[in-house]
Formats: sequence, structure tokens, C-alpha cells
Amino acid sequence: MSLVKIFPRVSGSPKQLRKSELALLTIPFDKVKPLIKLIVSEGVDLLELLSGTGIDHKDITLRDLSINGEQYFRLISNAYLLAPDPTFGLSLGEQFYMNNDGLLASRVMNSDNARQAMQLLAEYQSLLTAMFQMVFEDKGEYGIFKAQPTYDLGDNYPFFIEYTCAAVHSVGKLCIGAKKMELRYEFTYEKPASIIRYHKILGPNVNFSCKENRVFVPKEVLDMPFIFADKQAAKANDQACQDRIGHIEQDLDIKQRVKVLIRKNNLKDVSLDKLAEQLCMSPRTLSRQLKFRRCTYKSILEDERKRSARIMIQERDISLNQLASQLGYQDTSSFSRAFKRWFGISPNQYKAER
Repeated sequence: MSLVKIFPRVSGSPKQLRKSELALLTIPFDKVKPLIKLIVSEGVDLLELLSGTGIDHKDITLRDLSINGEQYFRLISNAYLLAPDPTFGLSLGEQFYMNNDGLLASRVMNSDNARQAMQLLAEYQSLLTAMFQMVFEDKGEYGIFKAQPTYDLGDNYPFFIEYTCAAVHSVGKLCIGAKKMELRYEFTYEKPASIIRYHKILGPNVNFSCKENRVFVPKEVLDMPFIFADKQAAKANDQACQDRIGHIEQDLDIKQRVKVLIRKNNLKDVSLDKLAEQLCMSPRTLSRQLKFRRCTYKSILEDERKRSARIMIQERDISLNQLASQLGYQDTSSFSRAFKRWFGISPNQYKAER
């Protein structure tokens, strides 16, 4: 399920998504409606499905509506509790093209063959999902497509894996004009109670409790020509994909640009309005772009105050009153409370220990 919110790539173990971070995610409701429709079509009561999400049943009829990540994750959790078969992510992914007739799907379908399409999915992965890093390894005789979670998705982890794999599988079948595709799948999580839907959608060669999430694609499938191949359309869509990713990267860079400007400005005089003016945008636009980056102006300012406090407090001739003023606090008490929250001890204790 594609999110408006774009996460940066990270290495190492997936990072735990905190509740506060989930609340900052922005998901267009049109991307959520297919999940609701699917679960309700399987006999689940709509009001039960929406319970605790903050989503009203009348919202389903509205356009241009968004929900946050916390609401979205709660909706998925409800679906797991209520759906007769918890592997519903597979069915949702199978309907990917019908529900997401977008730029990336069009570019992939214009590819010459599956080998090129898999390379494009890895290259343009941020246009498909924010939850995984995707890698395609071309071994010649076969290809390996990997999906490594960027964040710890908790109990909802299988849903995102199922959705992503079923989406790729179903678009692949459509593009080669085949009823089935013989691929081998490996998943890191334990085998579900029922794997009927796995076999129906992905085929019989599905394995669980593996080291990585991988799809093995044989050479004959990789080289099979796509029935929608179109070099002219592919070129145009390539440019559109690159432009879209360029905007994403620009949004990702906004946090660093704000940090640099805060450091250049006097901390006691810095403000959201002043930074927005220096970045040639409105305060509202700046706040929105930072929100997409999982942060706020206040959180960045707090980090910079903490960084500066650690450096400045080691100066012997600076008083706490001067320090508080230079960091932009109205009084020493406010600064002392913030300092103790950051470092667990008071400014005087910190200074004495050093």
C-alpha cells in the first residue's frame, strides 16, 4: 500500500515506528478504501472494522480525504482480528493494478520484459512503497528480488509483504499474458495457519521461516516479452518517474536545509516564519514538507538547542542565564527543565562533572 509519506533508506535492523511517528504519516483515503471494501466483502461488519480508527463510515463516500499512519495500522489490526482469512494482503495485492493505475504501474508495463521491469521496481521503489528497500540481483540464469523492511512493522509485517509480492506477481502475469507464473517465494515470518490463498495467488512454491524475503525468477520468465511494451511511452514515463523521485529527494533534503539555517541564525531569534522566508516558501508549506519528513520545526529546533547546549555549557565563563538566553529560552527555569530532560541531570551537575 503506497503512502504519501516517504521514508529515507536505512541500513541495519529495521527501526521501530513510534506512535508519534505513525501519527505524522499521511495516507490518502483513496488508497485505503480497497482494503475496507475487500474486508467487508468477506463478511466483516463495516462498523466493527472501523472501530477505534477514528474513521467514520460516511468518510468512505468522500474524496480528497487523508488519514494518518496510526489510523491505518489500527485498521489493518482490526482486519486481522475480524477477517476469516488473515492473508487478505495477498488478495489486495492481486488487485493492485485495478486499484493503483498510476505512474509506476504504467512504466513497469511498458518494459520490454520482466528482467527490465524488476530492475525498474528496485530503481523506482519509493514510488511503490515506503516500507521496504527493494533489490534486484540479476544472476543471468535467474533473478532474485528482495524486499527488506525499512521499519519494524510489528504484527502488520506479513500484510505489507503479502501485498507487495502479490502486486508484483499479478502485474507480471498481466504483462506476459499468462494465467500463472512459476516463481519461488521465501518469507521470513512463520507459516500462517492457512496458506490456501498463497498457493492460489503466488503458486505452490512458497516457503516460510527463511532468512530473507526473496522471489526467485527463472530466466525463461525474465526474458519473456511484455505484451504492453512501448519504447516511446516508456521513455516518457521514465522521465515522469525521475521527476517524481526528484521531488521526493528534495522533500527529504528539507530537514537538513532547515538544520543548516537554524545553525546560521541566532537561536534566540530564529522562527518558522523566518526560516520559511529564507527557503522561499510559506510557513505552511515548510511545515507540511517537514511533516512528510517525519519531523516538525519544533523538533529540529529542540535538537539544535540540545546540540548547542552540550557545546556551550563547557565554556567556563558563561552563566546559565546567558546560556538560556542564547538558546532562545525565556528564563533559566525553562532551560534547566529542558536540559534535565535531555541529559538526565541539571545544567549545574553537568558542568561540575566536566
